[in-house]
Amino acid sequence: MRTAGLPHGQRRWSSGPASVTALRVLLWWLGYGLVQAARLSAPVRSQITRSLTVEISSDDGPSRHWVFDGQQRSVSSAPGRAAAPDFAVRFTTSGQALRDLTSPNVIDRVMVGRIHGTVRVEGNHLLLMWFRGLMRTVVPIGEAGPPRQALPGAYLAHDPASNGDEEITIEPAVRQLDPRWTGAWNARAKLWIVRGANGEPMWEP
Repeated sequence: MRTAGLPHGQRRWSSGPASVTALRVLLWWLGYGLVQAARLSAPVRSQITRSLTVEISSDDGPSRHWVFDGQQRSVSSAPGRAAAPDFAVRFTTSGQALRDLTSPNVIDRVMVGRIHGTVRVEGNHLLLMWFRGLMRTVVPIGEAGPPRQALPGAYLAHDPASNGDEEITIEPAVRQLDPRWTGAWNARAKLWIVRGANGEPMWEP
């Protein structure tokens, strides 16, 4: 059931027993799944670099929190709200929590809900993107980033037969600029990182 007064896609959803139960199951699965993923997956453990507590809850009952240990690269989870979470997302209803958490655009939906007062976000908002990445290892909703690979057609070596109309001047490798290249020496004198690395005196800014 929706109520008017909010933009389309961010209506206030009422919750029945089915929504409450479904959210409890989803939070339990996220809790159990992240704990197992941190034990079995090195990529997941590599993302746990700090110690903090994260909570997801709804005003009509369901709630769960995760305790991340940056030193042990591990996570534990328990039902209920945390005493003092470092980051928390609190929904008005279980119905809205289900629709937001299972949406491919979960971050956008949570942020819009925050603007309209149907979601409360406490703590560093950047942690939402980090936690969403961990959630995807358990519930793979939404698109993953494209695989990293070299772009085709990279120009790795000079090709005299290329169709380009420009010319590429190839100079032999040198360890020091030619003293006759006055323009290059003048440009080098402006590069503090080069002068400092060579122990040369630095001008005052």
